Amino acid sequence: MKKQSIQTIAKRFFLGNLLVAAMFLSANANTLPARIRTVTADKVEVKYTGVDKYNQLTFNVKYSNPSGNTFTLSVLDENGESIFKSFYGDKQFDKTFKLPKSEVSKLTFIIEDGKESLKQKFDVNIKTQVIEDVVVSKG
Repeated sequence: MKKQSIQTIAKRFFLGNLLVAAMFLSANANTLPARIRTVTADKVEVKYTGVDKYNQLTFNVKYSNPSGNTFTLSVLDENGESIFKSFYGDKQFDKTFKLPKSEVSKLTFIIEDGKESLKQKFDVNIKTQVIEDVVVSKG
């Protein structure tokens, strides 16, 4: 009888420690900060702001254009094909771009201002990692 209770206690102790370890690891996995990257060059800033509730990648592009010259903003995919291209003349340009997460693995943002001979190019490499949370509980 005594041997059986020691085995039962050992099993419960082991399962309890396993459960605590699983909860600890899953809590740490969920609290990791998102990798938010900002790249700034002279007057241009491209910032990755995360994934929205519709599973779209979100980028914020800012450009300080004090002269108000017309400039071109282009977004290219991994094959160099244009996803977006438009002309702007804002003195303080600030625009958010949202793209489907599953459709792209590399993006290139290009801002060109012909009058100031400005050409800024920003490459964005997109890697998706899956983290699995496993919780073991006694039923």
